[in-house]
Amino acid sequence: MSEPVDYLTENTYRPAWLKEGVTETTLQTVKEKKSQLIKLGESLGEAKRLYMIGSGGSYSVQLPLVYIAEKYTKVPVYGVSGWEFLERKPETIDKDSVVILISQSGKTKEIVEALEWCNEKGAVTFGLTQKKDSVINDKADIGYAWDGRGVTLGKLMSMYYLYGSIFQEKGYSIGEKMIYEADKLPELLPEMMPRAKEVARKQGLAFKDYEKIFVLGGGINWGLTYQFALCTLMEMCWVHGISVDYSEFRHGALELFTQGTAAIFLRSRSNMRDIEEKILEFSRNNGVDIIEYDSQGMDVDNLLTPFTLFVELEWLSYYLSLARNRRMGSWRFYDKVKF
Repeated sequence: MSEPVDYLTENTYRPAWLKEGVTETTLQTVKEKKSQLIKLGESLGEAKRLYMIGSGGSYSVQLPLVYIAEKYTKVPVYGVSGWEFLERKPETIDKDSVVILISQSGKTKEIVEALEWCNEKGAVTFGLTQKKDSVINDKADIGYAWDGRGVTLGKLMSMYYLYGSIFQEKGYSIGEKMIYEADKLPELLPEMMPRAKEVARKQGLAFKDYEKIFVLGGGINWGLTYQFALCTLMEMCWVHGISVDYSEFRHGALELFTQGTAAIFLRSRSNMRDIEEKILEFSRNNGVDIIEYDSQGMDVDNLLTPFTLFVELEWLSYYLSLARNRRMGSWRFYDKVKF
């Protein structure tokens, strides 16, 4: 006889990162570490270049920082996935480089290897993990833990304080603004959650039968776009997630956006909104089934949209997983196949 089906409901299942109070306590814990991160940033202010290395969500969370650095500063900031970094082994890694190694577990194989190589090259290495006691923090010159159960928000808010301090130390006003905006998060994001849940409950049901979902974004939100398609839809919901940059929409996705297609649009507060609107209008007129996330229509700075959109997406993924009867933290291969 086959095993009985475990039907998931809101009463019987919620992943650890969405338990009551996790978002609030994670944000508050990072804010309490603000002075520590500011001092660390000041100590790294003389670095000529900064690298970030991480895999999966620890890669995608780097991309808003790369965007901010390129748009508002002349500081060379690079974001690289773990195995890709080991393939490149950049010549610029030396005593004038700071390398931030990001890993929730603190022991990701390729990140540990990258750390050891960077240490050999004389770079200043900075571990960023969930818990202080970790392989990466033990081996790095500087070890930092965000100490919250929330993962993406813990990483990204910590890096806003850290990079905000670094940029401020280098004389760029965007640094002060990053810190100012990050200070708002412990109040702003929890206020979004009741409406995010209510909306996502209906949307998860509406999208439950799609085996392929496009996710559109760009600019400061490209990392989140990539992360939701790859790490959430594919890895956790077993849906074919396809990330598309608004800037590249007409090169491929344009031909597939017809009736029977599902797409999630992540809206910015940047000067890309005009092209976003044009793509949305085309998609609606062509019969595409659309979910549009726009930070609940709030007047927020573009710097905050990777956080506000994340809250909306996080609850969509939960209700989509319920509708598909899929435990998000249960894998067939991810935690079993070693590379």
